[in-house]
Amino acid sequence: MLSETILRTIGSLERDLIEARVRRIYDLWSHGEIDEVISGMSADVKMVPRGQWVGAEPPAEGRAAVAARLRAFGDIAENIVSVLHEIIIDGDRAVVHRTAVGRRRDNGQRYQCDFVDFFRFRDGYMVEYSAYPDPVWVNMQMRA
Repeated sequence: MLSETILRTIGSLERDLIEARVRRIYDLWSHGEIDEVISGMSADVKMVPRGQWVGAEPPAEGRAAVAARLRAFGDIAENIVSVLHEIIIDGDRAVVHRTAVGRRRDNGQRYQCDFVDFFRFRDGYMVEYSAYPDPVWVNMQMRA
C-alpha cells in the first residue's frame, strides 16, 4: 500500500501536469500553432460547443474533425492571447475561466470575450473540450 504522503505527491504531480498542459494549449493557440495543439489530443477527442448561442455547431468527434474545426475558427479569427483568470483541476478534468483577446480576419476588428472551458484528459492527452462563451457577445458577433 502507498502511504498517504506518496498518494498526495502523486496527485500533486498529476495536477501540475494537467495545469501545464492546459496552459500550453492556450499558449500554442495564441501563437497559431494549431498542429501542436492537435498533437496533444487523443485520437478519439471530442469538441463540444456549449451554451445557447446563435451558430453553435454540433460536436466534432475525432482528431481530424476537431482539427478541421480549429482551423476553420482560425480562418475567421486570430486568437492573440487568452488571459487565464482561474484554473480548477479535479482528477482528470480542468475548468478554466479566461478572457480571449483576438482579431477578426475579415475586418481586423479586435474582440474580447469571456469563456469557461472544460477539459478532460486521459494518459496526458486531451480527450474532451467544451467551451461556454459569453452568449451575449457571441450572438452580437454572429449577427455582425
